[in-house]
This record gives sequence, structure tokens and C-alpha cells, in this order.
Amino acid sequence: MMRALLLIASIGALTTTASLAQNLEARECNAANIGSTAETIAKMKDGKQKATASVEIGAASEALALGKPDDCKDHLMKAILQTK
Repeated sequence: MMRALLLIASIGALTTTASLAQNLEARECNAANIGSTAETIAKMKDGKQKATASVEIGAASEALALGKPDDCKDHLMKAILQTK
């Protein structure tokens, strides 16, 4: 019985992890994705996560403007992670 419960819990954890990873796949760094993430950040309650996300989304915008797609993608992902 205990093995069955552990197996069910493990499958549930794997499903949740796979689903979360799929949602957090690196998004293309463009103005639309930055804008969408910025809207999500604006709706967050004030706190450390919102502050960090705001800094990261600003850095993503700056990297996009400077033509640094890899840096932009990294900062965008960090901002998105703070909204979860």
C-alpha cells in the first residue's frame, strides 16, 4: 500500500514538474513577450519578487534595444520565473 502511494505521489510530482517546465520554456525575446510579462508584473502584489521581476524586465528591454538577444532571453526568463 505504501509503495502504491509513493508511486502515485512520484507520478504526480513528475507531471507537475513537466508541466511547469513546459510553461517556462524560453520565450522569444520580443516586445510582445516583454509587454505581456510587464503587465503580469504590474498586477503582482508589492514585494521582493515584484521588485526583482521589474529589474529583470527592464534589463530584458534594454538588451532587446541593444540587439543582445541571448541577454534579453535570460533576463526575460528571470522575470517570468518571479511571476510564478
